[in-house]
Amino acid sequence: MKKKLSIIVPTFREAPNIPELTKRIDSSIKNKYDYEIIIVDDNSRDGIEKTVEELQRSYPVKLKIRLTEKGLSSAVISGFEMVTGQIIVVMDADLSHPPEKITALADRIAYDGYEFVIGSRFVHGGSSDHFDLYRKTNAFVSKIIARPFTKVKDPMAGFFAFPAALLEKNVQLNPLGFKIGLELLVKLSPQKISEVPIDFQERLYGESKLTFRQQILYLMHIWRLFRFKYRTLGEFIVFAMIGTSGMIIDLTFIHLSYKLLLWMLNIGYITVYLFEINPFFRKYYLFAAFIGIMGGLAINFAGSKLVVFRYRVTE
Repeated sequence: MKKKLSIIVPTFREAPNIPELTKRIDSSIKNKYDYEIIIVDDNSRDGIEKTVEELQRSYPVKLKIRLTEKGLSSAVISGFEMVTGQIIVVMDADLSHPPEKITALADRIAYDGYEFVIGSRFVHGGSSDHFDLYRKTNAFVSKIIARPFTKVKDPMAGFFAFPAALLEKNVQLNPLGFKIGLELLVKLSPQKISEVPIDFQERLYGESKLTFRQQILYLMHIWRLFRFKYRTLGEFIVFAMIGTSGMIIDLTFIHLSYKLLLWMLNIGYITVYLFEINPFFRKYYLFAAFIGIMGGLAINFAGSKLVVFRYRVTE
């Protein structure tokens, strides 16, 4: 009996790409695998419903329209709920990922026992020739930042496959941006990983999702993954940052409150020398110091409670 592939395709204003994508998927895998294409669309309103309806007459295509959520990664996670195949494949709708490589990814899972297979631009035989200097630099820096989590050559890849059984692990997936593959690599912890070279193509229709906002979300995502994988070290770093901020708040409050007290008492400017030798001024400094200490403690407490220990529940 043929194994079944569930191919998840997140979309936003990608309707023109779907017919060719579907036909190329069908022609490349139908003789070896059963399959279903699961399209998860973020309410594009670009005629994708009609496009899929026409395709469903000849191909096993499903469509889910999300009305309230948006984002590539969350769309993929939403697609997991519709999976009926033994092997899950995730790919973009813009034909930058060659459908002809789906079989190569699936074979390594079905016959070679791999738990996660990536369609990679950066292994021998892979390419992304159309990338300009900006995109090459962005890919290189992103790969370096992800190095603490995985040694794969293309951790940013959006084209990958894994056994559906891997989702049975009890982990919460909550990626930011569109790097869902890295989220799965870190949180599902597949033990046997492989990379298949692909020729990463320029998108057929539509616009690139790589924006400055997505880059910021990627950095936030990396920090989340760091705290997931290296929880104790992550807590220490955050705790140290909060402690430092508390010290700065403390000194700032002391300075401002002391100056305010002097102004309110119409004393005027006091030199450091007079401050040190005159008990009268020292008394007001102690009051200012108390204000500063309380401010610093409040920042430390709030920061630790909201950031460092927010996942802990006290019975």
